[in-house]
Amino acid sequence: MSDFARNLDWNLLYTFMVVVQNESMTKAAEELLRSQPAVSLAIKRLEESTGKPLLTRKGNRLGVTPAGQALYERASEIYSTISRLPLTFDAAPRALSGKITIASIDHVECGELNSRLSQFFARYPGVELEILIATTADVIRMVELGTATIGICDGVIPKKLMHAELLNEKFGLYCGANSHLAGRSDVSAIDLRGEPFVGFTADVLGGSHMGDVTAYRARASIGQNVRGQSSHVNEVRRMIECGIGIGFLPIHLAAPHAEKGTLFRLPPYEDEPCAKVYLITNKTISLSEAEYLLLEEAFQNWPDSA
Repeated sequence: MSDFARNLDWNLLYTFMVVVQNESMTKAAEELLRSQPAVSLAIKRLEESTGKPLLTRKGNRLGVTPAGQALYERASEIYSTISRLPLTFDAAPRALSGKITIASIDHVECGELNSRLSQFFARYPGVELEILIATTADVIRMVELGTATIGICDGVIPKKLMHAELLNEKFGLYCGANSHLAGRSDVSAIDLRGEPFVGFTADVLGGSHMGDVTAYRARASIGQNVRGQSSHVNEVRRMIECGIGIGFLPIHLAAPHAEKGTLFRLPPYEDEPCAKVYLITNKTISLSEAEYLLLEEAFQNWPDSA
C-alpha cells in the first residue's frame, strides 16, 4: 500500500479525471493542451500502476469500470483538497477576508439570493467575490472539484452535492419576427417538426442533464435539427431573432422582446415546460471561514435544502 502511494504519479490522476469528465481522450487532450497519444499513454501507465482496467468504451464515448469510478471519486476528493490549500494559507484569524467564487449559468435572476449576498458582503467588506458564467455541466464540475464555493444551475444535481431550489422558470417556444411562422395563429406542434432549432449547450436530447424542456422536445419531436447553440441566454435569443431557428427561452426574459416584435411566441401556450434552478455546494470540501459563513447565510431556511 505504501509503495503504491510512493510510486504513483499524481499527474496521472488529474489526467484520468479530465478524461472521465470529458468522456473522450481527444477532448481531454484539447483541455490539457497535450497530444491524444500522450493522454492515452498516461491512462495506460495509471492502469499499470493500479493493476486494474479503468475505462470502457461505450460507442463513441468512454465510460468507467467500477474500479475507475472508485478511483475517480477519490481523485476528485484529493483534487478538491489540494486546490483549496491557498485558501487555508491565506486565511486571516481575526479580520474576515478571502475570495469566494460562484459559478452560475447565464442570466439567473433571484431577488432573495441577491438580498442574502448583499447582506453578507456588506457585513464582511474584506471578502472578495468572483462570479463565473458557465454551462450546467461545468458549474457542477467546478462545485464537485471545489474550484467554486457555490453553483447556480439547472439540470440533474449529483446526490453528493447539497442543493436548494432557487426558482422554477417557465419556458416558451419562440421564432424570430422574419420567420415564416411569425404572426400565424394556426401553428401546431406538428408544424414545428423539422424546423431548425436553437438551444442551450446543455440541452441535449439523451444528455446527462435532460430537464422538462428537453423532455418536451423529445415528446413533440421538436429540435431534431439543431442549427445553433450557446450557453448564454442572450446569444440564444439573438440567434432566434436572426432566424437561425426556433428555440425555447425563459418567458419572463423573452417577454420584453416579444412586446417589441423581435420575437414571436409559438405553442405550447399552456402547461409550458419548466426548468428548476438550484443553489448547490459541495459539503465534503474544506472551507475557509468566509465560505463557511456565506454558505450558512445562503442556505439557511431555504426551501428544499438537501
